[in-house]
Formats: sequence, C-alpha cells, structure tokens
Amino acid sequence: MFRSAYLASQKYFRYGPWYHEANMWSGKPTYWQLTSLQAFWPGLQVLVGDVAAANSSHREFFHAWEKFGVIPERYLLDHQMIHPTERYYPLRPELAESTFYLYQATKDPWYLDVGEAMVKSLNRYTKVAGGFASVRDVTTMQLEDHQHSFFLAETCKYLYLLFDDSFVAKRNYIFTTEGHPIQVMSSWHEKLPESYFSGNWTFSKSGEWESGASALSMKVCPSVAPNSRLREQHRESVCHVPDQKIDHKCWSNRECGVDATTCRQRSCSEVGFCGLWNPL
Repeated sequence: MFRSAYLASQKYFRYGPWYHEANMWSGKPTYWQLTSLQAFWPGLQVLVGDVAAANSSHREFFHAWEKFGVIPERYLLDHQMIHPTERYYPLRPELAESTFYLYQATKDPWYLDVGEAMVKSLNRYTKVAGGFASVRDVTTMQLEDHQHSFFLAETCKYLYLLFDDSFVAKRNYIFTTEGHPIQVMSSWHEKLPESYFSGNWTFSKSGEWESGASALSMKVCPSVAPNSRLREQHRESVCHVPDQKIDHKCWSNRECGVDATTCRQRSCSEVGFCGLWNPL
C-alpha cells in the first residue's frame, strides 16, 4: 500500500525537488507552498530507501532556512513570498529530524554542517533567559513568550543525536512521531510471516530471508526484487524520480530525476537532455 502511495506522490505531487499539494481526485496541483511541517518528508524518503530524492528535497528546505535564519511556517512558492499570516517559526523539529536520518544513511559530513548551522541559528535568534522562544515573525525575529514541549522532546533530541549517535548506534531503534525511541526486538521480526514484508526488501545472497535487510542496507536497487519461488520480477522502483519534462529536455541537473533501474541520479547533458551521462 505504501509503495503504491509513494509512487503516486512522485507522479502527481513532485515538481523538481519540491512536492506540492494536489486534488485527490484529479491529481492536479492545488497549493504551491512550503510548510515547516513538510520538512519531515526527506526523513521519510530515507526510510523508504530513496536517498537521492531525500537529499534533493532536504537541500531545498535547508536553503529556506539559510534564507531566513529559521524556516517560516508557510512560504508561497508560486509567489516567492512568505504567507502574510504565517510568518512564525515555533521551533519545529522536522528539518532536524530529516537531517539526522540523512546523516545516518549517508554519513556525509555536510549534514553535520547543516546541523551546526541550525544550532547556531537557534542560539542566535531564539535563546532567551530560561529557554528558547518561538519566533513570531521570521522577517524581524520578534519572539513569542513561550516554548513548545516538542522543542525539547524532538528538535533538541535529533540535533543531539546528529552529533552523538552512540545511544542508537548498532541498536535497532525506531522513533515515534514525537521523537520517542523504541527498541525493536529481533524476536518480533521472527514472528512475522514472509508475506508481511515489503517488496522493497530483499533476500540475502544465500537465498534465505534476512530480517531487517532492506534495499538500502544491502545496497541493492529496489527495482529488482529477487524471489525464492519466482524468477526475477522487475517492477517500478521506489527510488524512481521522473524527469520534470516528458521529453526529457533540461537546462540544468535540477530538472533531471533518478533512474528507475539503477537508482542513479540523472544529469543534464551539454545538448540539454537528461540521462545517465556521468560514469559510476
């Protein structure tokens, strides 16, 4: 069910690195906007195994953070302006959460730089006597007189774990939507029949099922999912991100997607067409 929904989001909601809202019946775009809550999306894409698309989305959210010092609650992409009544930043954790997941998946030190920039911004703009205050207006950095509980439960927690993950290292944890870590016991996996596992998960080379072996962890493109009973079945990959234009024409790499077969990022050639031009 989730794989079908994710592919639909790529088909109907994606516009370059952004994902807009759409009519659920027609798929036509409705609102072209960034909201701070949407910043959870790159983290979810990491859990899917679609790291290339997660990186692309995450960079756009971080660009917004860099532009304003923090991320506004709502930014109108089609008008290139902050929503006139939603200029605030209530210390939300979603961007920190996605940064944490992307660093765990890639170990790219750039995400540590992102986390450091976020910490510096929070200290510079929101730190007050007794805690950290929500921002009433990101254009003036005027503060509110309150601090939401999720700032400590999530925002601080994800930023802390970004720089010191010893608490979760080599231990199988999942996080609730409120940032609470829950340890997943291996015995739970053993009780699940094989049919409960997603088609995005793979078999080990020995042919036997390996609990927790995802396409991401085994570095296998999820477009090919070997099955012990059937011959290889090719299906549309969850890592697939289509090019912006149907004719595959482009002006820059930002208009190119991720190849469905190899899960490699496509690039724009000198003559203006998307493809796998760069060698591995």
